[in-house]
Amino acid sequence: MGRIFCLLLLVMRMTPALWAQEQQPVERKAVQLSGLTLSDDSLDLIPYVTVLVKNRYKGTISDGRGFFSLVVLEGDSLQFSSVGFRVYPLLVTAAMVKDPLFSVLIPMERDTLRLPEAIIYPWPSREAFRQEFMALQLKDDAQTIATRNLEADLMRQLAGAMNMDASENQKLYMQRVIAQTYYAGGQQAFFPSGSGMNGVPIPNSLMNPLAWAEFIKAIRRGDFKRKE
Repeated sequence: MGRIFCLLLLVMRMTPALWAQEQQPVERKAVQLSGLTLSDDSLDLIPYVTVLVKNRYKGTISDGRGFFSLVVLEGDSLQFSSVGFRVYPLLVTAAMVKDPLFSVLIPMERDTLRLPEAIIYPWPSREAFRQEFMALQLKDDAQTIATRNLEADLMRQLAGAMNMDASENQKLYMQRVIAQTYYAGGQQAFFPSGSGMNGVPIPNSLMNPLAWAEFIKAIRRGDFKRKE
């Protein structure tokens, strides 16, 4: 009886030590995990990808160039996610924690949803569309408006209401200078009705041989005799 009691006492003393040894966590190796997040089809860098350590609820975000870096432990389960891409899982294996630094490339697959085509009509029925189409008043296009604005009658009205521009004034002035040069020495005053730039010089017939011929013929005919 005494031996049984001593055996039970020894077992009771060893049980807490064994329980504590079983509950002691196993030490896991750590590694500095770095890499780039990129698309699997074009290899374009994907910025601002969320990197989550699922079993420890820790993580980070890749920068504007798709680079990320964080400390992970052996056995950690990572998840890479970004809008427009499918979730990419990654498990930290024993081979990855052999060295203190480990680099990876994360190729992410695009998650594109193709929705069926949806055509939206503003009319509830074909009859309503026909009525709206028949009542539609189309505006004139640019060519029609330009043709209407260039009608001959309209252009004459506009031309009569407008003053001469610089080009027309220069042309009239040059014509006046040419006329003055042509009739130099035999020029009389301008027409009284033509004031300013619109005046027209009257050539003098004193030096005109044709005028002299007509004058001699008139004398011979007696056009200048006094009539009794």
